[in-house]
Amino acid sequence: MKKVLITGASGQLGASLQLNDYDVMRTDIIKQDDQYNFTILDITNEKQVKDLLEEEKPNVIVHLAAMTNVDGCERNPEQAQLINVQGTENLLNYFDGKFIFISSDYVFDGEGGPYSEEDDVNPINVYGKTKLEGEANVRRLSNDWVILRTNVVWNIGGNFKASFADWVVDELQNNRHIRIVEDQWNNPAWTVDLGNVIESLIKHDAKGLYHHGSSHVINRYDFACMIANVYELNSSLIEPITTKELNQTAQRPLKCGLITKKLENDFNFTPSKTELDIKAAKIRTEL
Repeated sequence: MKKVLITGASGQLGASLQLNDYDVMRTDIIKQDDQYNFTILDITNEKQVKDLLEEEKPNVIVHLAAMTNVDGCERNPEQAQLINVQGTENLLNYFDGKFIFISSDYVFDGEGGPYSEEDDVNPINVYGKTKLEGEANVRRLSNDWVILRTNVVWNIGGNFKASFADWVVDELQNNRHIRIVEDQWNNPAWTVDLGNVIESLIKHDAKGLYHHGSSHVINRYDFACMIANVYELNSSLIEPITTKELNQTAQRPLKCGLITKKLENDFNFTPSKTELDIKAAKIRTEL
């Protein structure tokens, strides 16, 4: 049985990645209470990475650990560089198996999305730049790699800070007004769908660059309203605004999203529909 080491396993995607047909070792800098077969790993600590990989000898690494707070990366570029670039390099320096790296549509400038794997990259913020540098490390240091770019990764019901959808549900359930941008476009990825894609990539021994997302590109305001409607919450509490009005620290690519044709053709992948994903997520939280 192949041994798969997951970094960043305490995050929303790590929690959705089950990989039942593999010997899974979950690692992160912090541990969730209910996680099993778990080891504390700080990917920025080179000795810790070296010792763990030499002892465990995994066949596959699924590298989810990253600094994903976009404004946080902009405020602290040194930390973003340490985690997203050096941390990735630390793993690659002591590993020669299959390396699956999760990247982002933020490697693009948002001028002409949605984007295919062949489109030119041009990140406009620190987060995007460090993810692109991480990609470069993967290409340079691994002989057996997959780079999987995705966008607006979301989950509902896990109380993960990174989940836009979880935040929308929580705010509306507490009858709070929220302001959501209507000029940022993506095709959001549910963690369950993304986890299934990662499992398929391992199963098929995939190699190369792939894009993942749901079937339709929508703006963030419409996504929030869709969540409100499925959860029967008051969508009038959602106020549409522009990115400029929000005045975020980091510049955002506006017209993004990812074209999934390559994934569809190579692995018979069918992109999910966001509204159906939200309904499925709601059912899961009610079980």
